[in-house]
Amino acid sequence: MQTTAKTANRQTTVRKINVKFIMQVISFALIFLFRFIPAPAGLTADSMQMIGIFVGMLLLWNFAGIGWTSLLCMTTIVVFQIMTQTEVFANGLGNWVNSFLYAFFMISYVMAQTGLSKRIAIWSVSNKFASRGPWTFIIIFLFASVFLSAFMSQTAALLVFIPIAEELFKELGLKKGDRLPQMIILGLAMCVGIGSSMTPIGHAIVLIPLTFLARDTNINIDVLSYSIIGIVTGVLVFAAFILIYKFFYRPDVRPLQNFDSKKLRGELPPMSKQEKIAAVVFVSVIAIWIVQGTIGNIFPTFGAYMSSLGNAIPAFIGVILLCLINVEGKPVMDFKVASTQGVPWNTLIFNAAVLVLSAALVQDKLGITKYFAKIVGPIVGDFSSFLFVLVATFLLVMLKQFVSSTIMATVFYSLLIPLAITLGNVNVAALTVLIAAGASYAWSTPPSTIPMALAGGSGWVDLRIMLKYGLALALVGVVVLSFVGYPLASIIFK
Repeated sequence: MQTTAKTANRQTTVRKINVKFIMQVISFALIFLFRFIPAPAGLTADSMQMIGIFVGMLLLWNFAGIGWTSLLCMTTIVVFQIMTQTEVFANGLGNWVNSFLYAFFMISYVMAQTGLSKRIAIWSVSNKFASRGPWTFIIIFLFASVFLSAFMSQTAALLVFIPIAEELFKELGLKKGDRLPQMIILGLAMCVGIGSSMTPIGHAIVLIPLTFLARDTNINIDVLSYSIIGIVTGVLVFAAFILIYKFFYRPDVRPLQNFDSKKLRGELPPMSKQEKIAAVVFVSVIAIWIVQGTIGNIFPTFGAYMSSLGNAIPAFIGVILLCLINVEGKPVMDFKVASTQGVPWNTLIFNAAVLVLSAALVQDKLGITKYFAKIVGPIVGDFSSFLFVLVATFLLVMLKQFVSSTIMATVFYSLLIPLAITLGNVNVAALTVLIAAGASYAWSTPPSTIPMALAGGSGWVDLRIMLKYGLALALVGVVVLSFVGYPLASIIFK
């Protein structure tokens, strides 16, 4: 039996290696040889080169990872003179998005290290309201993960909640294969995706389309304006998610009837000075971002000044304060430790490459977006704005169930926004918000996001259940974004 299992595992590994190798060969062929395919009228050899790089990189990122491949992306764009070195670095590593994420990842790291993130999670589920019944506890517990992931990486938020959930399962005598723990672990992975769609704070998936929009149209969407739409749609999706669980999944929740959630709070140590300082700094940074989107209506001059700081500078101020403030002779944030252990550099380099790839693809000198609009325009020209948005949202969210979030956000922005501008009857700011939010709606398969991969590999979740309920929730997401998100965003961004 063991020999058979080892042989099967070895064969599976060999197949994976073969697929990876084949896809890398295809990717390199696209990147380096696509320019030699005769270009149709309206495109040039450089246009074909850029299309080859674009498609080749999408394949490489899915089959070879996001590390060295991201460096290859930026390198080939310079080597083939699609953009200059200066343009590549200005659009990529020098873009404010990466600076913002760098600082916010460090703040999130301190929140986790001081125990603040865990305290927020436990506080949320150990109150009197959460003790009213099993379903009340489940709703509060899962919504707490939504709340936390709205302000930090969805992966980091999930890693805060999984140990708490597993401690709960141990206390209740639940084991892998039981429906209740499966629902909770899968629910946590889904809920952090919902939460990450609700604000742009620390979420590259959301920030990248908004950055593209500002670059291409000079329309700037501030944190508050986006968050209003994200929170409304996110809460509706969460409500539908709970209804799906309660009336279709229907787990046996009786083990939770006698669970005392207050026991979790009793195990928390007293709040340390470092934790209190981290909380004050975190709340202050969030407050600045909110003020940036509201104060201009009351004090125009001061509002303009606050807006000029952007999103990155308040986060920088937060990092500086945490490094300056000492407790017992040590800074609350050790800059070296936070910047090495708290910052996912692969992610930042990948984000830089995505920003460069999009900027290169939409250059006027290549004519790719104009060519795409010319081909697709007659097909969708008779669509109403709502039908266009509905079809676009459906394709985005459904494809997103199987492909990386950032990649889908980039692809759909690069294709849809130029087309929407050409059509003239679509609110491009509202559509961009839907792309930013919808790219986080990934709940059906492990490859779609890291949280889904963690849930799928945890042993608690049956992948068939993940696919079934993930697709159901994805359809709900399409409806909510199209029927609520787009009209609301169109009102805000007239």
